[in-house]
Amino acid sequence: MCLSTILMCLAGCGFQLKGSDAASSSAKLEGMTLQLISSQPRSELTREVSRALSATGLMLLEEGDAMLTLVLQPEQFMQRNVSLTAQARAAELELTLSADFTLNQQASDPIDARATVTRQMLNDPRNVVGKTEEIRLLREEMRRDLADQIARRVSHSLGS
Repeated sequence: MCLSTILMCLAGCGFQLKGSDAASSSAKLEGMTLQLISSQPRSELTREVSRALSATGLMLLEEGDAMLTLVLQPEQFMQRNVSLTAQARAAELELTLSADFTLNQQASDPIDARATVTRQMLNDPRNVVGKTEEIRLLREEMRRDLADQIARRVSHSLGS
């Protein structure tokens, strides 16, 4: 009884699980063409953004007459200390990955935006090799999340 009341309240307030509207937004983008322009066309971020945009149903064009143009700037990575140990070494790190992008549509003004992903991690100064590998893996994960965020924002901009 209690569970059904909670579910009805959640449904009534418009709550949706993340990604539950992906099918409807993908249907709106089906057949639209987009040209991805990047100053670093072979970068990992450019590959991830291409993958994420293709997954939304957009058709990516190398050159030519695209309905949309996405200009992707290089990613920026920042690492800062959040807390220190008693020996004044970093105990916790904050990693930030961001990228600026511009979406140009034929019939409207360009949209300039910045996508940012932030992660925190514990640091062990005695395990430098392990932490370096962990940071590398986190950066890959952050890059995928950043690309997905850019694709969602493009999709949302076109859907509204």
